[in-house]
Amino acid sequence: MTAPDSATAPDAWLGPYLVEAGIVPAERVSVLASMRNQRMWRSVVETGLATDAVICAELARRFRVPIADLSTAEARATAVLPEVAARKYHVVAIAMDEKSVRIATADPRDMNAEQELGFLTGRDVTLEVASPSAISEKLDEFYRPENSINRLLLGLAPSAIEIERQEEAEERDPALDAPMSKLVDAMIADAVQAGASDIHSEMEGVHVIVRYRVDGILKEVMRLPEAAGPSLVRRVKIIAGLDVTNSMTPQDGRSSIRVAGHEVDMRVATAPVARRGEKLVIRILNKSNLRASIPDLALPIEEEEVLMRMLGHREGMVLVTGPTGSGKTTTLYAVLNHLRTGKVNIVTVEDPVEYDVDGISQMQVNEAQGFTFATALRSVLRQDPDIVLVGEIRDGETATIAIQAGLTGHFVFSTLHTNDAVSAIVRLRDMGVDSFKIGTVLRGVVAQRLVRRICPGCAAPVALEDIPEHARPPEGYTGTFTPQLGAGCKACGGSGFKGRLAVIELLPIEGAVSGLIEAGAPQQAILDAARPHGMRTLWESGLIRFWNGQTSFAEIHRVLGETLDQTNAATARSATPALVAESGARATRGTAAADGTGATILLADDDAQMRRLVKTVLERDGFLVIEAADGLDTLEAIETKAIDLVLLDHDMPRLTGLGVLEEMRAAVGTASIPVIMLTARTDDTEMHALELGAQDYLTKPVQPRSLVARVRAVLKRTRMESDG
Repeated sequence: MTAPDSATAPDAWLGPYLVEAGIVPAERVSVLASMRNQRMWRSVVETGLATDAVICAELARRFRVPIADLSTAEARATAVLPEVAARKYHVVAIAMDEKSVRIATADPRDMNAEQELGFLTGRDVTLEVASPSAISEKLDEFYRPENSINRLLLGLAPSAIEIERQEEAEERDPALDAPMSKLVDAMIADAVQAGASDIHSEMEGVHVIVRYRVDGILKEVMRLPEAAGPSLVRRVKIIAGLDVTNSMTPQDGRSSIRVAGHEVDMRVATAPVARRGEKLVIRILNKSNLRASIPDLALPIEEEEVLMRMLGHREGMVLVTGPTGSGKTTTLYAVLNHLRTGKVNIVTVEDPVEYDVDGISQMQVNEAQGFTFATALRSVLRQDPDIVLVGEIRDGETATIAIQAGLTGHFVFSTLHTNDAVSAIVRLRDMGVDSFKIGTVLRGVVAQRLVRRICPGCAAPVALEDIPEHARPPEGYTGTFTPQLGAGCKACGGSGFKGRLAVIELLPIEGAVSGLIEAGAPQQAILDAARPHGMRTLWESGLIRFWNGQTSFAEIHRVLGETLDQTNAATARSATPALVAESGARATRGTAAADGTGATILLADDDAQMRRLVKTVLERDGFLVIEAADGLDTLEAIETKAIDLVLLDHDMPRLTGLGVLEEMRAAVGTASIPVIMLTARTDDTEMHALELGAQDYLTKPVQPRSLVARVRAVLKRTRMESDG
């Protein structure tokens, strides 16, 4: 073959091999090889004659070399191959050891390159074939990460990058900061337009993974080269006013920016991760939540009426409970906007103050300077407030002051982290608040979760026969029944969901409910007494939204978990004629007979010898014994097995016995399981255990007869209470 002229592609040698393989017609070789400044390989792919994979397969067969898997390429392998040589021969090192190096090339026939690369690396070279475009991308990723970032930016529409702010007088990274500034701006703008609540960035392998949390679900949106990670974090730190020189300690900051003309607040948090640089999370605060009103919550009319009754008071306390990210802040701001008439003085104590609201005095907690919720709340009460919002009740002191404020003519709102509404009462008791004060001050408790809303653009009706039997309305149900399912469209990104709505559990403190709380009644009794006043559990609320076509049953199940016992669906229906009632409580009765024999006992103790002794005594008397060696294993066993009684040691690893007891009593599903504390302590553990709801207390070493007698007495008493 004659040497190519200056107008011939640098890989014109490829033509005869492709013709011989029947991939390219002979008459087209000269045209493909004459495209100036473009490889013939690329011309063949762009004209549709073959794909990269087809050409790689042919060269691998012809020259008997493997096909390179560039996804496994290790950045550290570039340490033995200088960039000048890598770009000269258009190769990339994939992996290496002390004696050899694997190199990807688009020209496996070039023996001169193989010899020179062997000399440069000091290792035996093994060539593998890869496409020129794949090699170019990997070269930029390893040697020039700014080029990879620029390629990402080319795919973004100019209108997507509209962030306005005052530029910071900071020295920039010479190589990465210019493209990284554009990438960060584009990333934030894209996340805002996608409706994301958070942006996550963290190292995984040799990539920086960027994810958006949209409608509560994390979704990967881009992968950056490993070398871009520090520049990404540094750029965001500059925006948030954080210390760019400190990468060893967690930092928190915030910033206000403008995206496409709309102001957006961000909270930024960084944290060092072992051997993986820094993890970055950007919380995007949607200021539209400030304008939220009660109608914006889209509650069914029955739930809205109950909520409005709670808000009709002028003193007392209303609590909103739920995990982080369950929409508590949005609900509270909707309530404040409803009550903000200009005729009342509203003061909030928050950590942090996420939104600045006109007409409301907001105070920022600063625990580092001793300005805690409790001290801030004392100061607030000297400001003659009518309505007080306490961001979170975290301890007994804050709870006591907040309740005292509610008892002395103020209307107090606050949040707690509990699984359901009735557990808020248990949590307040655990904090040392007297039951009679709780019953007197509470006006209502709202527990909530967020579920994804069916996308209106692709919603389609669901036939009754396609709905699980336990998710169907009961006979005689007269409410709306138009269940829907999102098929997936461009507007929702194929997910079938767009936006979120609140599923709420309402516990109105009306009628006999207050007296039951003051008397320290069990949770189930409180729930039953609240039913006539509009009490509705999370599962009931979720099913209503499913039947209304607002969300799907699978989404309710995903968020609320496996709480609906399918075998007891008929019982649940009869319990609440208006809808399929889900009490939120699992079946806690185990294997015990009416007289207590055959009961299943969970023995939780980290002392193996003590477990063997107690187990021998109990099994000899006909009990079934399950063992757990620490607090978390105990909770798992309680959640997954049918347990009649728990024998609970206090001093256990991972979670103490009192911690286990507190978690049990805070959840409706485990609140009724009887517990006997078993410990060698002689301090006030007994008092705390009984306050948390333990049925009995035994001090080690235990006497076998006393142990069995107490177990039988507790089982008998529990059986009588449940049957009566």
